[in-house]
Amino acid sequence: MRPLPSPLLAAPCFPRRTGPRLSPWPGLLLAVGFWLNAAVAQGAAAPAADGRNDFLPLVKLAPFVVNGQQLAVSIHARTNGDRRYAEGFAGEVMKVVYEAVTPETGKGLVIIGQKGEPHPIFVFRKFLALAKEGKLDPAVAARGPELLTMLNHWQHTVDDENSAGGDKGDKGSDVELEFEKIVTALPLPLEGIGAKLYQLAWAEKFDEAKVEAGLRALRAPDLERDWFAHFDWVFYLPPKGAFDRALDELIAEALKKEDVGFFARTAVKGVLLVVKPKIRQAIEALRHGVMFMTVVQARTHFTGPEVSELTDAYVEAMMPGEKSRGASEHERAVHAVRERIRLNAEQAKASPAEPAASAPPKPRG
Repeated sequence: MRPLPSPLLAAPCFPRRTGPRLSPWPGLLLAVGFWLNAAVAQGAAAPAADGRNDFLPLVKLAPFVVNGQQLAVSIHARTNGDRRYAEGFAGEVMKVVYEAVTPETGKGLVIIGQKGEPHPIFVFRKFLALAKEGKLDPAVAARGPELLTMLNHWQHTVDDENSAGGDKGDKGSDVELEFEKIVTALPLPLEGIGAKLYQLAWAEKFDEAKVEAGLRALRAPDLERDWFAHFDWVFYLPPKGAFDRALDELIAEALKKEDVGFFARTAVKGVLLVVKPKIRQAIEALRHGVMFMTVVQARTHFTGPEVSELTDAYVEAMMPGEKSRGASEHERAVHAVRERIRLNAEQAKASPAEPAASAPPKPRG
């Protein structure tokens, strides 16, 4: 993977819609009522409805039970198929966190995007671009460094985990996985200013013009309203099949670049199709690792470096080629994380120099 670009310098434009637009909000009268209330409160230029009462009914508790304990993880999805996919994805991660790290997984929310919606990073980049151009309220623009820090931390985590996975053995990755080409398939935590900006975009149905107008109209008090205040952590998951579509585009692009004859092109295509499952498994390990990191970081006293080490162990255990006789993928992940925690504890006892600064789980927002 190439070095990651700064999100501030990346193009802030929204991607062109390739799928259906979001379904109309349920309850026309309710939406009109919110619109009128906002108009009265804000003055002549009436912003879009808050959207809270359309978002929350789509949040339902997931059926995650580990050792007889119901985990307080909710899923936000707009179709039954999306909900099942999100439950399967999150369930694998949560069981490892519960069994290997902490049973105190907290109240979590997993939001699965809908096909055709822009990835949150495009909303974040639009905010940063407007802030740089001086087109935001100064008090709102002052939150830019916070957002940039969040994005850089996420991108560096993705890069580090990808590099860590690629260091061990032959992962079969003959296709160059540039960050910008797979970014729409990557999940990320929604926290602080990022969570508020996602809520704004959701309320505006991810319409580019309306989102930009909403960003320009933002004032500091608006950032205090938080639909996610009830949750300890929030995680965004791209739509089902997002990575498969990105990978298909990578393979198609690689084939176009091959200046070879028909039979050679056929051979190249065969090789790429053979390694595709390995590439997909490696990226899925990375995607699960981002959620693992989100929960562990929010619900434990582990320091940042310690969380990174546990995430490394989790991701590496799920990489292609990481096999243990008789062990399932889940068992390998649990064993790897427990072993890393044990080794860290032994190292801490052996060299009790200066205790690493740690803090209790921080409230969201």
